[in-house]
Amino acid sequence: MGESTREEFRTVVKALITDRGEILIGKKGEEEGHPISGEWHILGGHLEHGEEVEEAVKREVKEETGLEVEVHQTVDIMSFTWNSGEKDSLQIVLHCVADSHDAEPKDDLEEVKWVKPDELAEQVHSEEAKRLENRQDQSQFLKKMQKMPSA
Repeated sequence: MGESTREEFRTVVKALITDRGEILIGKKGEEEGHPISGEWHILGGHLEHGEEVEEAVKREVKEETGLEVEVHQTVDIMSFTWNSGEKDSLQIVLHCVADSHDAEPKDDLEEVKWVKPDELAEQVHSEEAKRLENRQDQSQFLKKMQKMPSA
């Protein structure tokens, strides 16, 4: 039985960033061997050693978009393995509210855009779309957002 080393297990924080009834997604630049190279995705990144989850998600969003966000709630927590089966990860999905609509692609992002909650699953890569549809907490979050008036 293969022993998993600590290095192979990582915690990923994902930010469902909302502003005015829309959700921010980013397109990752082409990066050879990266599972979401060139794909649209929900923003996020890895939790660094000793870092608080909320701090990590705020840092990642700031690095990738320049936006300041306020963490509102945990939407979902799950474990998953990339298709290649190499990396086991714990993924924490957080609802974050942005301070403005003025996001800019930075870090490893090529583009960013705001999408309506009912368009989100069509816009992001297939693995993430499956989770948005099949994970009850994520699909319920999107349904709730669709009912909210866009302020």
